[in-house]
Amino acid sequence: MTVEPKELHHVLVDMMKVKRPPVAITYCRDTIPAGYEPVQVVACGIVREAESGRRIYVDAQHHDCYVGLWHLGLLPKAAPLITEGEYLTMAQGFFTPEAAKRNKAQSERLADGSIIALAAAPLNDVPEGVTIDSVIIVTDALHAMQIAGAASVRSGEFPIGEVGPSACASIFATPINKRNSVFATGDGGGRMHNRLAPGELFVTIPAHHFQH
Repeated sequence: MTVEPKELHHVLVDMMKVKRPPVAITYCRDTIPAGYEPVQVVACGIVREAESGRRIYVDAQHHDCYVGLWHLGLLPKAAPLITEGEYLTMAQGFFTPEAAKRNKAQSERLADGSIIALAAAPLNDVPEGVTIDSVIIVTDALHAMQIAGAASVRSGEFPIGEVGPSACASIFATPINKRNSVFATGDGGGRMHNRLAPGELFVTIPAHHFQH
């Protein structure tokens, strides 16, 4: 069932009254859509950028976080920097190398080379013809439960809740790999870069759940 972006925006914003603008995510597998500009931000930060009204993308040349690139499958050559725990231990002094290694071993990521870029735009301002692979909303716990659980009352499959993984793993990789809606706290960096209030969560709806 095809759902128009503006109709989905209407349901989320006008009917459900979510306070922050929904963001449309596009996994650029072959080309980057016209009208999107590159940004030097952490991968998860494209959510906040799109909330502000921009159409943007990150790729292997335009980014500000190796961890985000690794979760997007855009960092094959430097992967040991992440998987061996060196990066998190170096960048965030509270990680031990062993904890950092286990953190990434348990986290979802896209297959290497499966996309060339990750793009984001306001849900109500996606250019015609651009594929929307998922929608991300930052919202309170009650709305997170309702939005992430919308598909479960049709299919019976519970949404996935994640606490611990990086935001880029939970909101970009898990929904696609698991083909399910996800609500997540995100990590400290992901919450900071997206300016989440203490009671807010990330929610990602994959495209096949839009109909619900």
